Amino acid sequence: MENQEDTIQEEGTSRSFVILVAVLGGLLVLGIGAFVAWALLIAPRIRADVETRNETVYATNTAIAIAAAATETAATTPTPTDTPIPTDTPLPTATPTARPATATAEPETPQPTATLGVESAEAEGETEAGAVPDTGIGVLAGAALAGGLAVVLLLVRRMRKTV
Repeated sequence: MENQEDTIQEEGTSRSFVILVAVLGGLLVLGIGAFVAWALLIAPRIRADVETRNETVYATNTAIAIAAAATETAATTPTPTDTPIPTDTPLPTATPTARPATATAEPETPQPTATLGVESAEAEGETEAGAVPDTGIGVLAGAALAGGLAVVLLLVRRMRKTV
């Protein structure tokens, strides 16, 4: 009689283990399938979007560099000025002069620098204040994951009660 009870109890534990392994194996297969779908369908679009954005930023930077070079060339090119007609000026008189001022260095004028536009700031991941960046799994996927974990939790608790 004792052998039958031991055998029944061992079969119940073994059955629960097999069910748990099957559930985990199914989750593994679902995960692998989701990864393959992502790699074949979503990842190429993401790469194409990144390449397009990089080309846009490169074109913007090139335009800014050309504009900066044109501005620099225009600043160094002398422009003709009108020469005023000479007038009669009185001869200087001898007057006492004040003590000469000490020489001070003139501050350097800042050189123009190229700045990036709004598109490049967005490409670098910067967003407006208060805006949520478009990364992560999203609300729907988060809710689906939470629901799936709740179902797994309930199944595990139910299996523990039956054992």
